[in-house]
Amino acid sequence: MLYAATLTKDANEQLAFYKAASEAYPKDFRAANNVGVALMTLGKTDEAIAAFEKAKAIENNDVIKSNLGMASLAKGDLTKAAEYFNSMTAATNESKWGLGVIAITKGEYDQAVNFFGSEPSFNLALAELLKGDANKAKATLDAMKEMCKCGKPSYLKAVVGARLDNRDYMLNGLREAVGFNADWKAYAKTDLELAKYWNDDTFKSTVQ
Repeated sequence: MLYAATLTKDANEQLAFYKAASEAYPKDFRAANNVGVALMTLGKTDEAIAAFEKAKAIENNDVIKSNLGMASLAKGDLTKAAEYFNSMTAATNESKWGLGVIAITKGEYDQAVNFFGSEPSFNLALAELLKGDANKAKATLDAMKEMCKCGKPSYLKAVVGARLDNRDYMLNGLREAVGFNADWKAYAKTDLELAKYWNDDTFKSTVQ
């Protein structure tokens, strides 16, 4: 039944399979845990937490603690998220990512950089920039293999370019960002990070 759920990419169908498995095998933590994962995919965080708590009552392992941490993070409960992540027997990439996000929100940028490790990512670049190292942030962004279609890493390039007084890098990042999501145009027009370019003709044409 658990395998059957992997044969579809539809989260609602997966949820149906996992719920059926959980009802058929109420002592199997995997079924309850997977119900939670499917609910998280559907944006039903409160219901997901309830499913994870059910799984935790069956077997309190690191997988469930990590999922509860991520769900708490999604709800904005940073204290609870940190408790779950720090209670894990062994840190995982997911728990380190979660703790890194928490560190950024608390202004602990050195810790955030350490949590995110060396794998190039948006969050690592953001932490490096907030730490005051725009050159490292640029290197991290340039090393990323794929840019998120949300445009956030690309827009961060624009901010990094502005911090480094690198007009070309700023404009290329901005063009890339608005290419992914036109909403960045309005944001750039009022972003003080880019204020010194507001009267630049190329900048103005990019955000029109």
